[in-house]
Amino acid sequence: MTAPSLVLGTAGHIDHGKSALVKALTGTDPDRLPEEKERGVTIELGFARLEMPSGRSMGVVDVPGHERFVRQMVAGATGIDVVLLVVAADDGIMPQTREHLAIIDLLGIPRGVVAISKADLADDDWIALVADDIERLLEGTSIEGAVIVPVSARTGRGLPELLATLDDASKATPARQASLAMRLPVDRVFTIAGAGTVVTGTMWSGTARRDDPVEVLPSGRTGRIRGVQVHSLAVDEATAGQRVALNIAGLDRDEIARGDIVAAPGTLAVTDRFDGRFTYLPGNEKPFETGTRVHVHHGTREVLGRVLLMDDRGELRPGESTFVQVRLEEPLAPRYDDRFIVRSYSPVFTIGGGVVLDALPLRRTMLRDSERGLLDALLRHDLSTASLDLLASRGVPMTSAEVSAALGVPRAGVADELNRADLARLKVGADTYFITGEGLERLVEGIEAALLRFHEANPLATGMAGGALRDAVDRRLQPKVFDAVLELACTRGLARASAGAVSHPKAAAAAQAEEDAALARLVPILEEQGLSTGTVAELAAKAGIDPGVTRKSLGKLVSAGQVVRLGSDLHFAASAVEEARRRVVEFLEANGTMLAKDARDVTGTSRKYIVPLLEYFDSRGVTKREGDVRTLRGSVGG
Repeated sequence: MTAPSLVLGTAGHIDHGKSALVKALTGTDPDRLPEEKERGVTIELGFARLEMPSGRSMGVVDVPGHERFVRQMVAGATGIDVVLLVVAADDGIMPQTREHLAIIDLLGIPRGVVAISKADLADDDWIALVADDIERLLEGTSIEGAVIVPVSARTGRGLPELLATLDDASKATPARQASLAMRLPVDRVFTIAGAGTVVTGTMWSGTARRDDPVEVLPSGRTGRIRGVQVHSLAVDEATAGQRVALNIAGLDRDEIARGDIVAAPGTLAVTDRFDGRFTYLPGNEKPFETGTRVHVHHGTREVLGRVLLMDDRGELRPGESTFVQVRLEEPLAPRYDDRFIVRSYSPVFTIGGGVVLDALPLRRTMLRDSERGLLDALLRHDLSTASLDLLASRGVPMTSAEVSAALGVPRAGVADELNRADLARLKVGADTYFITGEGLERLVEGIEAALLRFHEANPLATGMAGGALRDAVDRRLQPKVFDAVLELACTRGLARASAGAVSHPKAAAAAQAEEDAALARLVPILEEQGLSTGTVAELAAKAGIDPGVTRKSLGKLVSAGQVVRLGSDLHFAASAVEEARRRVVEFLEANGTMLAKDARDVTGTSRKYIVPLLEYFDSRGVTKREGDVRTLRGSVGG
């Protein structure tokens, strides 16, 4: 038997016979908990395997029908490819029938079959009326026109027809995306003696193999796949669309939970917000107000958040859709084109949902033209346009790998599109970064503007630190990418970089002239003072220059090797230090040992200066201290 590559999920009101129908079709009782068997109510997700007449098979997820367990229903429904909506003949359409169908529609599940269960409890005329009601209910949903089959799990009526109909639906359902990186939303976690931590879920994309490294999101913990099973069968690999159990090494049971996502490392980003298209369901009694606190369901995870309508829109009427930014109170790891469900905060019921468009947007609700263009392109699945609009909306250089990761699509097509497009390019090491011409000009002009603001606020400064300049321009820029943009600004004469500082060539002219003058005044003073130098404040006063400029100028002289700094407030001319070194060496060569007072005498300075000088010579390998005595080391290079 081949491993199932599609998942069938049940939906419907409590006590409409979903689990009984799954058992009749598969031979497996999906109610596995003692409490479920005792109460006759499905509480948790149940799983089975369905073999069909064509030889194909589907994994089956049986979801709870009780309103208290809609959270579990959403967790199971997010991974299904074909839905089996169950409506009991004796009850007809009930509240959870409607809510489950709304969730199915919001999740965009493309194929469905309806079973009118308990057909042995109603006559054919009544069943026909129920079927008419169901057809009207399905109008306008993602499973409109689904085949309706009356069945009875007790008598076996309609089961062959239902199985054949499900087989036909599976044939018309495309397999899930296997070319993307592996992603598995976790719906169960448990421990097996001798094996360790096991997680189960429906593989959303990619392939999982033994020994593959994995990352658990949103925590970021890492592990390794020790073993793979598909419906209790050990396999070499599991692919998108299959019900999978992964034995994960390196993670304890309490380090992973239902709602987490197991993914290939580095392929998903954790976020506290995303942009999407939100639909407010018809039938809601009042308009949806922007900023409303809600429950957000994504994959098997539920978090609290707020839905903010774009462009200052205050409210959304029932049945309307619009672009939104969803702000989350706990992080998620969504990808473009994922579906999400929104339920009201209290009382809790399904009010809407939609599709994730931009998983890593800026925090804003007023859309610029490029941002609206990006969301429009993503909504219509125009990834070529979306690639370019993403660059325009982000406004920073990005590699093709970064663009494809942000879009959640394979890199190859994105790289081709970017290479064909009329874009500016920055070569950073072995990587090529793309940006729109307008975006690059904004960054270059931003460097000049930031430098001019800095010089205006700091007229005596000759430049600002490169890191501070990057933060002033756009702190999203990677340092290496900023350096490439800065180099371009320098080439255009809009900036000048020297010794880690950046200045504007024109605005810094006056400050540079003052600093040059300070350098010219300080060197002769230091040389004249020899080994009896003054403090920075005393040097500034003697030279008649600003103390801040003095300290900065001394730093440049130290870097240039003209001055030796022995503490924050002690500076000597390098020539004076060299002369002192020569005299100390001569004394030691003649006498073998030296005390501090000997050094003071031969250099002609005071104890205040000779102690730091001797410590400097020790650090430079000229002398060696043993107690109060110094001797000459083997090397005397200065």
